[in-house]
Amino acid sequence: MHTEKSLATVLAETKEELKGFVSTRLEMLRAELREKVRTWRQGIPFLLVAAVLIITGWIALTFTLIALLHVAFIDSPYSWFFAGLIVTLFYLVVGGLVGWFAYRELTATGLKPTRTLEVLKQDQLWMQNEARTL
Repeated sequence: MHTEKSLATVLAETKEELKGFVSTRLEMLRAELREKVRTWRQGIPFLLVAAVLIITGWIALTFTLIALLHVAFIDSPYSWFFAGLIVTLFYLVVGGLVGWFAYRELTATGLKPTRTLEVLKQDQLWMQNEARTL
């Protein structure tokens, strides 16, 4: 018995498979994005509290360092100026380095759905291989 499917049947089946394929990939993308957003939402309040505490400590440390350096330049009428300038330059250098490291870390992680894109690349290769075999 020779049973061949009609072109309409094959196209309908292909359409349904393609719908399922796209639906699965979209759900995967949504799940990964939800996970990333949830992580960011949980972390932001902690980052805000940490920022307030760090800024408060920064102000106290800055005054302490300036007062300490002031003693080193006590004979100069510009002792407070020199002390403030030294601490400012130190903070600018350290802040620039920390900012650079943070930027590198965030750009390395990013919001791009890497797992989903990897699966889509694999799917693309699979479809190209399947198309060659037909």
